[in-house]
Amino acid sequence: MMKEAEILQEGKILIYPTDTIWGIGCDALNVSAIERIKEIKGRDKSKSFIVLVKDIQMLQEYVEHLPQKAIDLIEENEKKHIPTTILYKDIKLLPLENLSSNDYLGIRIAKTDFLQRLFCAYPYPIVSSSANFSGSPSPRNFSEIDKDFLAKADYVSLEQREETHKSNPSSIFIIKDNNNIEQIR
Repeated sequence: MMKEAEILQEGKILIYPTDTIWGIGCDALNVSAIERIKEIKGRDKSKSFIVLVKDIQMLQEYVEHLPQKAIDLIEENEKKHIPTTILYKDIKLLPLENLSSNDYLGIRIAKTDFLQRLFCAYPYPIVSSSANFSGSPSPRNFSEIDKDFLAKADYVSLEQREETHKSNPSSIFIIKDNNNIEQIR
């Protein structure tokens, strides 16, 4: 089993490369691990997390009503290699009160080879927050992560540490009550 999957399974905290920036994460079903990330980051309770999932099938396990418009948007942006986070309202099975400051939760299907391998070894949603102390810039590659921050995690992935390209944050959309989708970022 991948070391990252073992860390998640043990309820521990992982620093890892996402499809956008370097992140800190844990099992999105583990409330105590989620709370530990908030402590590590010094995070304001009014800030919400993003959750990563493997594919549309996994997404459907955690979103009560997944509109076809959302599936179409995900598939369209996937073809263009645009990471896409969508804010969903009808969340199920996830501890929404620990992950979000409101009724919405941002979820993204992560498509990198590393994350797809991780989801094959650990088939549950993963919290994703930038690997930085709250208020500091988000690390777009491994070398930008504060050494003191690295020391707070239980494990730091060995994947993609040498990559120096600057990645961009995901596009963010919200599904409104009428199932219309609006872009926020």
